[in-house]
Amino acid sequence: MLLATLKNMLMTDEKRVAPRVETGNACLIELDGKTYPMKNWSATGVYFGPYDGDIVPRQKLYLRVLVKDEVFDIDFPAEAVVARVQDGMVGAYFWKLNPGFKKQIYKYFSHYREERGDEY
Repeated sequence: MLLATLKNMLMTDEKRVAPRVETGNACLIELDGKTYPMKNWSATGVYFGPYDGDIVPRQKLYLRVLVKDEVFDIDFPAEAVVARVQDGMVGAYFWKLNPGFKKQIYKYFSHYREERGDEY
């Protein structure tokens, strides 16, 4: 399975292991006591902003991730490492995520893949 995923990544322009999903208005990132809109997320990380502070790539962040829609209401703390910062938008991947929270995330993405009829 892992080799097939890597092969697909090499054969396409997409370099992400986990596909991103656009989020609604009720999906937020809390950082340093402020909330920021989450533009999208995946099973491996988040993209949010605009952030009004100083963040640099490879910096570790301590976030609270809030994902709420008509089916799910997920709220968990997460350590993340900044992958990129561009025009105030921050892309970060989860670091050492609690297995219970990973399970919630995978349940979320499995539900929406099934709903769309995606085959992974």
